[in-house]
Amino acid sequence: MIRSTWKDTAELIGILAIVASLIALVIELRQTQSALSAETYQARAIDAISELLIVADSEHLAPILTQTNSGADFEAVESLSAGDHLRLQHYLRARMIDWDNEHYQYQSGFMDADFFEATTTKSVREWAPRWRAIGLTEGREEFRKYVDTVLGDVPTSEE
Repeated sequence: MIRSTWKDTAELIGILAIVASLIALVIELRQTQSALSAETYQARAIDAISELLIVADSEHLAPILTQTNSGADFEAVESLSAGDHLRLQHYLRARMIDWDNEHYQYQSGFMDADFFEATTTKSVREWAPRWRAIGLTEGREEFRKYVDTVLGDVPTSEE
């Protein structure tokens, strides 16, 4: 009988140790997720700051962006030199990839809705007509659908 009691006590201690380990693991996973979210926000901030500084300091890109800031019709693109047109394409493609990445992060739960709506959606609304006007298209289907929604280009079920 004493042997049975020791066995039961040892099993109970083992079960409690497993439960305690699982609780510790859950706490650690939450801390890791919080750290990853903070790291993701930091990376986005560094990316945004770097991009803004490049544009501000660029003797080539800033004037192109100013010249082509005329809306979705983008007649000003026609007057760009071939080199400036290529610079604009590369810039807009880079920004599009960045916003696609932010959209993916938002879908994956690594970006909160407030930040996403205030920055990404606002930027996509402003810049998507420009990249589409020069023939750039979104790579990921999910991102294209999101851009269509932001721009109000969502096809109806009748189409």
